[in-house]
Amino acid sequence: MADNTNATNTGDKAGTAETAASTAAARPANEQARIAPAAHATRHTMTIDGKEISYIANVGTIPIDTPKVRDASVVFYASFALDPTATGKTDPSRPVTFIFNGGPGSASTFLLMGSLAPKRISVPDAVPVPAAPYTLVDNAYTLLPVSDLVFVDAPGAGFSSILDAAKPELWSVDGDVAGFSAFIRAYLSQERRWNSPKYVLGESYGTTRGAALAYRLQQDGVALNGLTLISNILDYAYTIDTSDQFYIGYFPTFASVAKYHGRAASGAQIADHLQAARAFANGPLRLALAAGASLDDGTKRRVAERYAELTGLDAQYVYDSDLRVVDTRFRKALLRDEDRIVGRYDGRVAGYDLDRLNDTETFVVDDAYLDPAYSSLCNAYLRDELGWSGRDERRGFAALEWNSTEPGKGWVWWHKQPDNTKSSWDASIPFPNVLPDLAAAITHQPTLKVLLGNGIYDLCTPFFQTEYDIDHLGLPKPLRGNVAFTYYPAGHMLYSSEPSLAKFAADLKRFYAADASGLAAIDERPAEPAPDIHL
Repeated sequence: MADNTNATNTGDKAGTAETAASTAAARPANEQARIAPAAHATRHTMTIDGKEISYIANVGTIPIDTPKVRDASVVFYASFALDPTATGKTDPSRPVTFIFNGGPGSASTFLLMGSLAPKRISVPDAVPVPAAPYTLVDNAYTLLPVSDLVFVDAPGAGFSSILDAAKPELWSVDGDVAGFSAFIRAYLSQERRWNSPKYVLGESYGTTRGAALAYRLQQDGVALNGLTLISNILDYAYTIDTSDQFYIGYFPTFASVAKYHGRAASGAQIADHLQAARAFANGPLRLALAAGASLDDGTKRRVAERYAELTGLDAQYVYDSDLRVVDTRFRKALLRDEDRIVGRYDGRVAGYDLDRLNDTETFVVDDAYLDPAYSSLCNAYLRDELGWSGRDERRGFAALEWNSTEPGKGWVWWHKQPDNTKSSWDASIPFPNVLPDLAAAITHQPTLKVLLGNGIYDLCTPFFQTEYDIDHLGLPKPLRGNVAFTYYPAGHMLYSSEPSLAKFAADLKRFYAADASGLAAIDERPAEPAPDIHL
């Protein structure tokens, strides 16, 4: 644990963080104290770019209601704000950013400890992480100079509690979005931030939540200034391996991981290799998969050979897979001759498996490397340095039964589409596709700006699928520039690589400084050639 000599316990809320009633209900003080442990504030200083800044860290909870259950969840947050007593004034134009992981049902541990907070974990990149003790350092890449930060644990995860009676509502796509909207609005009331610029940053399933939340907040009277989505999954239809698009979306990430491990494109630049992979995936591979059983054997073999050339797999293996290599098999096959597998969350990571011939891994190697370090240091940081003394157990994930479809036990994946989409009025679908929500949010509020961050070695949420999704967002042409792509030489937790984190922080500062009309200067997505369509 890093030295905490620059932190001073201030007991209760400090500065602008004065206690106020949750908007969920006007509760008497004694009832509020019973439901939610008192917030705890500490003052800190750090030096960024040679300049000392003072900030206040708050750890606390806010109770939220659902339509059916009062005090359905007591939601934990860790917030960081510039100390107004150090500057002598409060800046009304200063943004506040709400940050959450995904899951669904995940705590904010990884983003809190690894990304944009004033402190971050320091662990080796893309290699096994030794056991404790771990190191906490001042974060030179914190977003705090630009925005106040609020990290949020999902109901039932981290230090957030949930009542059993509320699980059928909150453990669902739409109930989760409604719950986060309720929390944000309660926080804005509690901290007097209703007139501040507002941003949301979500990762993984947090991008599913974030896209839907941008639209839901508009319905609840809150307009976001900006939305940052990293490691995106916006349409679950293409997470199913019966879809041709599933295989097309993964292909360029297969190619990037193969190059990283020296199995493809020797001597080529990664950008050139990825462009070749994109062109193959969107051209020959797409046509071959669409042909199905009608594809002749000679063409199938040529496609398999080019597939193998770009990904380092054996051409016969690709051919025998009918050109459809699922991600779990790729992770096992790429380095099989070394008795190693590559990570799901970060394809740069390679480890060992107990059953090298099985198509599925015994465990996810990169998660096994990082999770104990992040979880252990998060517990120590929140308790020992920030003074949290509430709930004893910190859960990485809510206690969901992942194979259950029963409301209240498993996650309810149905999602109600926004009004006025091309689907029927008030339609619900049995999996989340939040592209209509994102399109509606941007169309309803044309000043909304969106940044999509993508790790090129992410084998969990492949970047090429996100490109496909945004190409099918359906925005009017004048609004298509409201969305910008950035790319990072890392995996799913793109901030776990320090060079990637440095770039991410710089990109965010440019994003916050720009308006929607200026995102072209940030957008890194390479231009694609127009499709060659002959009629």
